[in-house]
Amino acid sequence: MKETRLERINSEIKKSLSDIFSKKINDPRVSGIISVANVAITNDLSHCKIDLSIYSNDKQKEQQTFDAIVSMTGFIRKELAKKVDLRIMPELHFRMYTGFDESEKINKLLQGLNIKAEE
Repeated sequence: MKETRLERINSEIKKSLSDIFSKKINDPRVSGIISVANVAITNDLSHCKIDLSIYSNDKQKEQQTFDAIVSMTGFIRKELAKKVDLRIMPELHFRMYTGFDESEKINKLLQGLNIKAEE
């Protein structure tokens, strides 16, 4: 199946953001592992929603890291413009990705059920 233009742009932004987070950000407020879970750009290329997974031993540090990333949106957007060839760089909107947390909760609930396996 042929990949659409938006899918190619989403993929390129995701790859470039991962590179920026691993190499360009040297802020002491940022700790843990940052993973770009999902990127969705609008049809008119003016806005881009970015879901981030932040792995740390402390939930408070995860939130602190997320807040620091949001405060650096301008810097991140400028670095992204150097890597992705778009006429106009979209506004970036970061969100915390909670998909892994939700799946953990569901797994714990399922393990807590007393269901006997059918033979």
